[in-house]
Amino acid sequence: MSIMVLAAAAAATCTALLGQPIDPARPYKQTGEFELVKDYTFGRARQDATISQRPQLDQEFFYRYIYENGKLDGLKTYWSYHRDYPDGDPRSLHVFDDCTLTLKGRIPPGGGLKPRGIESGMLRGKLPVTDGMYIEMRAKLPRGVGAWPAFWLNPGVQYPDGKFSELPWPPEIDIFEFFNWQGRPKTRVMTGYVQVHKNPERYGPPKDLFTKFKNNEYVPGFDFSEDFHVFSLDWVKDKPIWLLDGEPIKQTYYIWSKPVPAHILVTNQLGMVLKGVDVSAMQADESQWNYVIDYIRVWRRKP
Repeated sequence: MSIMVLAAAAAATCTALLGQPIDPARPYKQTGEFELVKDYTFGRARQDATISQRPQLDQEFFYRYIYENGKLDGLKTYWSYHRDYPDGDPRSLHVFDDCTLTLKGRIPPGGGLKPRGIESGMLRGKLPVTDGMYIEMRAKLPRGVGAWPAFWLNPGVQYPDGKFSELPWPPEIDIFEFFNWQGRPKTRVMTGYVQVHKNPERYGPPKDLFTKFKNNEYVPGFDFSEDFHVFSLDWVKDKPIWLLDGEPIKQTYYIWSKPVPAHILVTNQLGMVLKGVDVSAMQADESQWNYVIDYIRVWRRKP
């Protein structure tokens, strides 16, 4: 079979899964002039892919948190911890197919539904992100009780020479989190938040300018694990805007309180250790824990 025929077949497969490719020239459904800063479009066989294999992924992302010299593999608020097995390893948690990249969750030998009983994938972007940028990801999310997928901006950068900037916290902007706890086996309740560490006068001080969220939750009426959706943050200085499928859903006055850039985090968090949150109905079903990514893109709005 010719290369052209194989390419056409792959394109048809990806179109059937994802729909028509979304033009990277500007953010989804947005007008105005934008400069594309980074385009991470995933897939082994896509003509528009910019990252199709593990060495390319390694050039753009880390697989641990920035703390502990870039080696912190999890947070105490969830059970799973992060690993980065080589491409092709059957244990891999960063898996390419023809059209996407999947951050997996798996129970290793001796593991289980308990703290540090689950391994999962994550991405920490190497790109310094600042206000004035527009950050977007198209993804299909995990499901099931205990799934806690997140997409967020955390302060600090790791430089190419291995050194680190100042690592303050807060600030933090959560583009989304979904807390699937008892009574929420489906991925339907979106949150989007800014972190002030219970001290808004020092870290913020945030105030919603408009919002579709009620008690910090937005429920648009569908399951985000059933299809791909576009999640975006238009980081207008001091007034970030959250968008879902190209439509604004929230704008908050919030001051990024430290003079350091942010980095992108995409974290497949599984299990929860949070006060008042019951995940006793969580099932050891690895097929539910796929965090499937079409693309991550960053633009800067032109004056």
